[in-house]
Amino acid sequence: MSVGSEIGVAQLEADPYPIYEQLRAEAPVCHVDSVGLWLVTRWDDVQYVDKSPDLFTGETEPSTLNRTFGKNLLGSEGAYHARIRSIIYPWFRVGAIGAYPDTVIAPIANELVDAFGERGTADLVSEFAEPLSARVLKQALGLEFVEEETLRRWFVELATGAANFEGDPEKQKIADAASAEVNDTVAPVIERLGRKPDDTLLSSMVNTDVDGQKLTLEEVQANLKVMIVGGLQAATDLIALSLWAILSHPEQLNEVRRDPALVDPAIEEAARWHSPVGTSTRQTTRETELGGVTLEEGALVAAVLASANRDERNWTDPDRYDIHRREGGHLAFATGPHLCIGARLARYETRTAWRVLLDRLPDLRLDPERPIEITGWEFRSPHHLHVQWN
Repeated sequence: MSVGSEIGVAQLEADPYPIYEQLRAEAPVCHVDSVGLWLVTRWDDVQYVDKSPDLFTGETEPSTLNRTFGKNLLGSEGAYHARIRSIIYPWFRVGAIGAYPDTVIAPIANELVDAFGERGTADLVSEFAEPLSARVLKQALGLEFVEEETLRRWFVELATGAANFEGDPEKQKIADAASAEVNDTVAPVIERLGRKPDDTLLSSMVNTDVDGQKLTLEEVQANLKVMIVGGLQAATDLIALSLWAILSHPEQLNEVRRDPALVDPAIEEAARWHSPVGTSTRQTTRETELGGVTLEEGALVAAVLASANRDERNWTDPDRYDIHRREGGHLAFATGPHLCIGARLARYETRTAWRVLLDRLPDLRLDPERPIEITGWEFRSPHHLHVQWN
């Protein structure tokens, strides 16, 4: 039996990193039957896939993203992709959201800490990272009328479809119901914003045109779902994973406390060490060879970002978390034309979260009685992050 035929979804969900290490060594381009994808696991090959859209297109068929959201920014290439990105990207520039850390994110983070600060214990996933990401996203998108729990439920259910590579009909049913609910909920808001624009991302998506052409209702709805999933997942998981990383290395945490300039490299190293997003899914546009394997035209390929970020060929002692690592940039937010459009906002949220928590909670540490469980291979994060402080 081939290596790929022995790998199950449950194994990947539990801990994909030993599997990726084996694949990098034995089968760097390997078809994994359980998910129906060729997993590409070495740094150079992952970079090549992500940076060659003419050969490895994001406009796949079938597409878990397009199937769940409708045709969208991530599930498209060429002129369509460029048009959508040119409408959405300007809202994420420093000039548009540069004040967010102080004017939006920090006040929300402080309000959340106010709720548990005197208690001495908290779950930083459910009580901090998730509500912080949800409240920031609600304000950014213009969905302040949507309840936090509803927004987070949409995320979970839409992400279930986005990661449904195995084509499980029950998972897709859940995702499709959430997709329809989002459409129904935002349709009247989109109509209103067409008449009365504001400064939110949703308004920008509705009212910006390129060469006299605006996004259609379906395009706005599809890309709004991308923003919901990406906005909640990237920020929540980066906050949770990075806090777990530094708190599980107390000696490095002490260095960060003494030198706040280490906050940024500590967060970036956490993103490399445990990548919040696992893969970039692509499809070959013609027959090609990669890693000594011939891929037929139409082959579905997953460039495994998480594996590239642990590749021994590119990193020294890659399984070690080291805030002093200086070996170049990671691929946690992908690369090429599909570089994550919301990466800047996710970084803003994470840096601000660290600043508020470290300032306000002295001696912040993991709760030794509450072990951390981390799962997921496409979207990987701690289920809970129980902490204590004096």
